[in-house]
Amino acid sequence: MKKLFKFLVFLLVLGAIAVAAAFFFTSSLPQTADDFFKAIKNNDYNKAAEYLSENFKSATPVYRLKAALPYERFKHYSGYSFNVREVNADGTGKLKGVLEFDDGSKLPITIRLIKENDQWKINYIKLPPSGLTVNQQSNNQPKAPKASYDALVHKTMVGLVYAIMNDDYEGFYRSTSRQFQRSVALEKIKSVFSQFKGVNINWNDIPNMKPVIKSSKIKSNGVLKIVGYYPTQPRHLGFDFEYLKNNGEYKVFGVFLRLEK
Repeated sequence: MKKLFKFLVFLLVLGAIAVAAAFFFTSSLPQTADDFFKAIKNNDYNKAAEYLSENFKSATPVYRLKAALPYERFKHYSGYSFNVREVNADGTGKLKGVLEFDDGSKLPITIRLIKENDQWKINYIKLPPSGLTVNQQSNNQPKAPKASYDALVHKTMVGLVYAIMNDDYEGFYRSTSRQFQRSVALEKIKSVFSQFKGVNINWNDIPNMKPVIKSSKIKSNGVLKIVGYYPTQPRHLGFDFEYLKNNGEYKVFGVFLRLEK
């Protein structure tokens, strides 16, 4: 019985440590959200914009932020209660709960965040229909010209092809995003893509080819996903590339190659 009691106590202590650790690693998420809404409470929308991701700011200029989050409502902001706090290995996070106001009212909210320059930035805000949805996926978002996607993809592919052909992946790896490097080791990249070296396609012609992009979209977490292929022979070389902005520049976040008919 004593052993069982000690074991149960151990589990309770372990659970308490896990909860404490979870709140420690996610504590900066609600701080960013709180600072954002406090800036609006003070009618300082330019300050509030400092807590937004680059994607969010490009889609939501200050005048639109004022319309979506009116001062007359948010001057009564008094705090928050988030029952969901998540930090993901890809450098994204999520908050879900309610905003509290000094008149006693509460407003359900979901916030997604992304790390930029090692600081959490708000990348998505969703309030109920009576409130708003603010998102970098807005229809008013300026979309990058297709040519810029072509150049982005081509730079990635040429770097990867060089790595495969020369068995030298360090340059390609250094060009990837911080989030990618934190989750994928250099040796893993070598072991995966070295298998393509023996594939019989015209690798040397790829630097002079143009990619054929079949689809491109920016997901809710700010990841730009581009899918397409290069018209190599005798089979096309398909790609599925993902990018995240680091210091305002798209960097590789995910990379996948395949052979197509």
